[in-house]
Parts: sequence; C-alpha cells; structure tokens
Amino acid sequence: MDAAELNSLTRTEATTALAACCGSGMWVDRMVAARPFRGATAILSTAEEVWWDLGAEDWVEAFGAHRAPSHLGTTNYEEQFGYPYLAFSADRSTEELEALHQERLGNDPLAEMSVTAAEQARITNLELRRLLGSV
Repeated sequence: MDAAELNSLTRTEATTALAACCGSGMWVDRMVAARPFRGATAILSTAEEVWWDLGAEDWVEAFGAHRAPSHLGTTNYEEQFGYPYLAFSADRSTEELEALHQERLGNDPLAEMSVTAAEQARITNLELRRLLGSV
C-alpha cells in the first residue's frame, strides 16, 4: 500500500489498517484524521509526531496490545510498572533482550515509561513501513 491507497481508504478501512501498526486508539484516530498524506515520509513523520504528542494513558493502551515473550518472565515487570514489557526485537538477539529486560527492571517508573514509549515508537515505525511495503 502506498500513501495514495491509504488516503483512498474509507475511515473504517484506514482505522483497521493503522490499528495493526499501533494499539493506541487515539493514535489511530489522529492518523486517520491527518489524511491525506503526501507520501510515505509524511506518514512516518506524522506518526512519530502524533505518538510523542499522546499522553501516558494512550501509550499504555498501545503497550497492552503486545505480549512479551514468555521466556523473559515478565510478571515482575508488569507488577512493577503496570503494563506489559515491550522491546523492539527485530535487531536484538534473545540474549540482548534478556539483558535489556533485567536492566530495565532497575528503572524508575518515569524513566521506564519513556524507554517503553521509545520502543513502541520503533515498533510502530516498522509496522507502518511494512504496511507501506518499504520493508
């Protein structure tokens, strides 16, 4: 799909397509409302801008759309921070993910929210590039 195709989708179709990229309803609504896009670069930059303009409750909604790999034992993480562990895993080994998980358990809640939001932004960017056929 390219920008022209995304622009031509009905609101319902665009909502469905974009919801597959990010689990925040507010993010999806704002992305749908931002159409028409001039191209893939505009979609990606708007997505980033919208993401960082959202509040913590919208971020947590997006985090909840993911389930961490069971081998990481993320129960302690969810109990500590109140949302599922999330890490961009496309370029990380299992060992790196496990070390990152342990390291992040030492973060204070505000720092961890920021780290997790950045991980979600990377995931959303990848999913959008997949939607646009550029991965």
